[in-house]
Amino acid sequence: MIKRYALISKCSGERVIRFLSAIVLGCGIVWGSAVAAPQTQNTAPIQTSLQRQDALQRISDWRALISESSHLSDHEKLRRVNDFFNRTIRYGEDIDIWKKADYWASPMETLEMGMGDCEDFALAKFFTLQQLGIADSHLRMVYATQTSTQQAHMVLGYWADADAQPVVLDNLENAILPIAQRNDLAVRFAFDELGLYSFDHERLQRVSGVGQLPNWQPLLQRAKREEAEVAANQANGTPPNLMMSALRTTEPKR
Repeated sequence: MIKRYALISKCSGERVIRFLSAIVLGCGIVWGSAVAAPQTQNTAPIQTSLQRQDALQRISDWRALISESSHLSDHEKLRRVNDFFNRTIRYGEDIDIWKKADYWASPMETLEMGMGDCEDFALAKFFTLQQLGIADSHLRMVYATQTSTQQAHMVLGYWADADAQPVVLDNLENAILPIAQRNDLAVRFAFDELGLYSFDHERLQRVSGVGQLPNWQPLLQRAKREEAEVAANQANGTPPNLMMSALRTTEPKR
């Protein structure tokens, strides 16, 4: 029997998660109904010139992180990327940032705004680690609930190999710990670019494709376009650009 849920999340604050809006019940998945629409020009955030400069600096620092970290071990890449986003991005609710109940931001969008909710932190880390050469098979987004409150939370999981227990990159915890040591989280399911997985005795079990994730494919497309543009800029030696078509800039009146 299909029911619809609005999950309450606390990723440094409380909000209604309409994203995925799913929980694993045995081998079944219960879906919510919300779909985030792309940001429109009419509701785009307005930035001052100072905010624009801050955004350019964050993007420049991100590009430097990618350039300087490609030769490192996977463990060190995880540490640097986790530290960078936890230090650089402030927590914020989708409704405040994007004027929408749910919006999955690309890494560039999160960097430009300098804010994001829990899934935006995890997504930014996911795509950045991909750019650093970590194989797709090692990375998955992980949906969990906080054991003390049953509130929803999203983190990034890294699997060293198929039989390994994942470690967790989390905006609420700077230490990268095995999921078994995160007693504050109850893992529900995971997903990547290929499928959706339940956890069966701490092992992943694929239960469906990603077609059921309405926000996922549009986000993948935006992130891939951004990655290509960033690579082209770096190859040409040009400075970072603000690439969000929805972002408008206003200069202070003189």
